[in-house]
Amino acid sequence: MAVSRSRSRTPRRPPATGGRAQGGARASETRGGRASERARAATRARLRASGQKLLAERGLHAVTSHDIADAAGVAAGTFYLHFRDKEELFRELVFEAVAELELRLETAVHPLLERPEAAARARAEVLLSFAEQHGELVRLTFGRGAEAASVGADALDQLVAHLERGIATQRGKAKPRLHPAVTAQAIVGMWARVVTWWAEAPGRAPRAAVLETLVDLQLSGIRGGPS
Repeated sequence: MAVSRSRSRTPRRPPATGGRAQGGARASETRGGRASERARAATRARLRASGQKLLAERGLHAVTSHDIADAAGVAAGTFYLHFRDKEELFRELVFEAVAELELRLETAVHPLLERPEAAARARAEVLLSFAEQHGELVRLTFGRGAEAASVGADALDQLVAHLERGIATQRGKAKPRLHPAVTAQAIVGMWARVVTWWAEAPGRAPRAAVLETLVDLQLSGIRGGPS
C-alpha cells in the first residue's frame, strides 16, 4: 500500500524569528524589571538619607513624612510606597544600627572571650566608637525625653537578648550567683545610660575615663572569683 505523502511529510517548524522575538521580549522585560528595582532601591535610599538627616536636625516630632519626601526630591505619595509612616522609617534606621552594633561586638569581643579584661576593653571601645558615629541616633532613641520610647525599649531588648546568649556560653567563668537574664539587663542598662549620657555631651568626661570606667565595672560586676 502506498504511503500518503501528507503523512510522510516532516512537520514544518515555526519560523526561528518568532522564538528570537519572544526571547528578546523576555530579556527586555527582565532588564526593565531590574531597572525598576534599582530605581525603587535608589528612591528608598534617598528617603532614608533625608529622613536620617532631618530627624537628627529636628527630632522625630518636628519632622513630617512630607518633609522627608521633599528633601529626598520625590512626591509626598512616594514616601508611602516605601514606609507606612515616619516612625517606621525611624525604626528601620534604629534596628539597622543595632544590627551593626551587634556585629561589631561579636567581631571584636568573641575572639577574646578567654581573656576577660581584653574582651571588656574591646566591648567598651566598640560602644564608644558606635556612639561617636551614631550620636544623633543614640540621643533620639535613648536620650533624655527620647521621642520614640517604644523603639528604644525594643532596641534595648534586642541587645539584652544578644548579651544574655553570650553570658550563657560563659557558664563557670562568671560568678555562680549571677542570673544571666538579670545580668544582661543590668549591663545593657548601664551601657545605654552611660553611653547616651556621654553622647549628649562628650565634654562631661574624657573618653579615656569613660572607657576605663566601663571596663572596670564590667570586670568587677561579672568576673568570677571568691563571693
